[in-house]
Amino acid sequence: MGAARWWGAEMGRLALWLGGIRRLLSALLLLVTPPLAALETVDGVRTLRSADVQQVDYPTVQAVHAMGQSLHRQSGGKLAIQVYSAALLGDEATLLQLTRSGELDLNRVSAQALEDVFPLIRVLSLPFLVRDVDHLNRVLDGPIGAELLGAMNGKGLVALAFFEAGGRSICTVSHPVRRPEDLKGLRIRVPPSALASAVFEAWGARPIKLPFSQTGNALATHLIDAAENNLLAYASAEHHRHAPWLTLTHHSFSPEVLVMSRRSWDALSGAEQAMLRRAAREARPMMRDMWQQREERVEALLRLGGVSFVDIPPAERARFEAALRPLYARFVGSPEQRRLIARIRALR
Repeated sequence: MGAARWWGAEMGRLALWLGGIRRLLSALLLLVTPPLAALETVDGVRTLRSADVQQVDYPTVQAVHAMGQSLHRQSGGKLAIQVYSAALLGDEATLLQLTRSGELDLNRVSAQALEDVFPLIRVLSLPFLVRDVDHLNRVLDGPIGAELLGAMNGKGLVALAFFEAGGRSICTVSHPVRRPEDLKGLRIRVPPSALASAVFEAWGARPIKLPFSQTGNALATHLIDAAENNLLAYASAEHHRHAPWLTLTHHSFSPEVLVMSRRSWDALSGAEQAMLRRAAREARPMMRDMWQQREERVEALLRLGGVSFVDIPPAERARFEAALRPLYARFVGSPEQRRLIARIRALR
């Protein structure tokens, strides 16, 4: 390894270490502060705290802001939501733990992060099961979506709503990916999901589990060679500055989930709980429209900025899919999961 690359790698490790310390301090600060939902109201207003790892202008963050406005209006000013964005209070795993323990009230989390807590939700992350965004919306907006939300009530959580997250694609630092062989040996960032790791191992890559907030530094310093996420996350975190090839695999349409601490939920009255569910329902179509409009705008800007969007020919896409078929037997173990897969496939 050359001196410049060695120095860059060392600086990258230092940046990741410092980032971890910052998030730990933020989490400790939150831990020593009692959850606001359990406190007496301040100036007549009870404020629920919500967190997200994405930036303030990201559609999921804006959706929860809109929820707060709706909740404030419905409650006559007695309830509000304070949103902490940009991983201010920690990475996704930390935020989920804080929500389950009741130290955080609301949390927008990826469905992938909930797979170990609620195995049934893993079905939504299975590769190439959901065909496109329209198919996903039909799944989430109907009985299947309602049943899955109900299945995520427990383990210290109450699931309020699904949010769209687009199709997940692969960004690379040094060369485009057009066939499975192009991934061989690449160190790719994946979320903390056994299924996500298995997908890229099947394609010959070396999955590296990293918090989303550390991915940009890891790409910049060549600690990793690639990452995978949806288009808006790729752009919002500026991963395109270091990984200018984006291969549109759309291998998963795993959604986001807005969850609430059971402890905070139980501290609300029945009427307040109904208001919160109503606010979540109202925020979904707004978030969906915002996502679609922003995707179109972001893609145009990225193309102008030099990002190469790589489409996969049908024959190669079939090879990508074929390499992953054995994963269904490995990750689908219960009859309930198998029935859910059949229902999703049958939905037109």
